[in-house]
Amino acid sequence: MHTMNSILTVEERYTLQSLGCRNKEQAISVLTEMKMLLPVRSDLFRMVVTPAYKLENEHIDYAYEMRTDAGVFEETE
Repeated sequence: MHTMNSILTVEERYTLQSLGCRNKEQAISVLTEMKMLLPVRSDLFRMVVTPAYKLENEHIDYAYEMRTDAGVFEETE
């Protein structure tokens, strides 16, 4: 059986990594600013709102999630 270590999807991690934020609080702040500028019905809006929601409402280890191997599948038995 395979389990995924990451709470964020690959796309969400890439989005956050591209922002270059140092910590979770900075990432939430940047994403909040971005969502104010985007049209609500756009795909970009969804790409910003979803990780922002997860960062605010779920227990996420931001440093772990930003590692390049965080989403790698591991074998479990």
